Amino acid sequence: MRAFIVYFLMFLGISYGLFAQTKQEVSGYVTSFGTPVVHAKVAVVGTDLMTATDSKGYYTIEVTPRQELQFSYVGLQTVTIIIEDVTKTLNVKMLPEVNDLDEVTVKEKVKKIEAFSDELGEDGKPIWMPTSMGPIFTQNGSTSYVKGKDLNLAARDLTIALGGRVMLRKSATISLPEVMLWDVDGNQFYPTNYDIRDVLPQVSEVYDVMVLRSLSLTNRYGSRARNGVVVVRTKGAYFAQRKEKVNKTYGNQQVYSDDAIAMESLITVTPDYLKELENSNTLEEAFTIYKEALVTNARDVAFYADVAQYFYDKKATDKAHSVLSEMETAFETNAEALKVLAYTYEANADREKALSVYKKIFRLRPQYAQSYRDLGNSFAAAENYQKAWLMYMGYMNTTDSLSGTGIDAIVYREMEALYFQHKDKIDADAKFSLPENKSELAYDVRLVFEWNTSEAEFELEFVNPQNQPYVVNHTLEQNPERIRDEKLKGYTSEEFLIDDLGSGDWLVNLKYFGNKQFQPTFLKVTTYYNWQQPNQKQKVELFKLTRQNIKMQLLKLNNRNLRY
Repeated sequence: MRAFIVYFLMFLGISYGLFAQTKQEVSGYVTSFGTPVVHAKVAVVGTDLMTATDSKGYYTIEVTPRQELQFSYVGLQTVTIIIEDVTKTLNVKMLPEVNDLDEVTVKEKVKKIEAFSDELGEDGKPIWMPTSMGPIFTQNGSTSYVKGKDLNLAARDLTIALGGRVMLRKSATISLPEVMLWDVDGNQFYPTNYDIRDVLPQVSEVYDVMVLRSLSLTNRYGSRARNGVVVVRTKGAYFAQRKEKVNKTYGNQQVYSDDAIAMESLITVTPDYLKELENSNTLEEAFTIYKEALVTNARDVAFYADVAQYFYDKKATDKAHSVLSEMETAFETNAEALKVLAYTYEANADREKALSVYKKIFRLRPQYAQSYRDLGNSFAAAENYQKAWLMYMGYMNTTDSLSGTGIDAIVYREMEALYFQHKDKIDADAKFSLPENKSELAYDVRLVFEWNTSEAEFELEFVNPQNQPYVVNHTLEQNPERIRDEKLKGYTSEEFLIDDLGSGDWLVNLKYFGNKQFQPTFLKVTTYYNWQQPNQKQKVELFKLTRQNIKMQLLKLNNRNLRY
């Protein structure tokens, strides 16, 4: 791995300079519902090193990056956190332990598939597909469909039979079917709870299969369907539907309560330096104010980002660059701070400067998946498509297989886009498998969320034009497996797809829960309209998250942005 990185960086013209992984001091407060947890045990997993919190819940301990800190206390749930190269402060909130005797086991409810329809669209697919969540209108979404009679009856199980017929992913390295939600005759199965092959019907029993891939089609299922749904009808269910033709529907019965506060209406504390800048009479006076404030704010990441954006908004790009140059010097070994620097450049279309920063981050974190993805994207934005392709392939070569989720899905999708848009300018690796039909990759909207610190915790809510909410939780308590995957692979990003915006508004809301530090989290949101279409365009927005436990409306999406 190390030899590959050295060679790869030399080829790209980037000097190699890994910082040694030495011990670093980590400190913070341990609390439970705002009360200090006294004498909580803080231990480095796999070692004899441990300490305990004092009367204020405070602790300090030395640890090496990639080791794990475990926080435990009788009656409270144990918290385990992977330490990173920049981790200095970890303020941990512990929750009461759940009593097993109080838990209620709820069996999955089997819902009858209803609303049968034989009507087919022009593409030969059913216009309505009956599912456990009610009939789904398939013509406004991206789907793959296959009749059971066209499957290979000799295949030993349904997943293998589908591999050659339905475009789940045309790459042997991505096992996407295994992380999708399966809906078989009204029964939902998820790979984390079952060996999926044990619960699927025999290939000979299948009437048809439809794969639902995007948010507009999977919204009813909730967060478990974030990677798509494979809907399977057996022959027995199909013929039963023909007799009954029941019209009752099921689905996401939740209704959005219109409880998000618009960002511009959110009350936040304005720093004194920003107040002084706003009261200045000239740009030179404002720059003098910045220099004076720098004395007491030199280690404040938000200070540089705020001041630089002030000058960008005033069209004083040279002064914004001066501020950001000083920021780069102040945080030259802090990858999280440098991400904020790169985000600020990107939000203001300074692509070459962003590229320079991403190169520096790569030197600091060559083992992070996010480093490959960010540098690849930055090369593509600078129209150096061959180096972009090499960065993506560089990440492919560091992993044995791709999961089809998280950073793997993001990198793969961006490789697809790069290939189809600029294949005449790149020397593509013949091993890379791509769908033959580009139309299968097109969406009305692709949203990519990126955050500068791995400790950021939040909840995203998508509300469709029918007022149905879809919530994705990104917290250590609710989604520990996802957080662990991010830490182990080294990434802080996620994507969401909407094939059909429809005629109403889609809302994107966020509730922020903090980042275990005393610094804000910076969230970059890139909205791609008409993804993988000739008129594709994008918008980059940067949000500074400070207010916690308040639902904020980040975005409002509608089809007016598709017509230009």
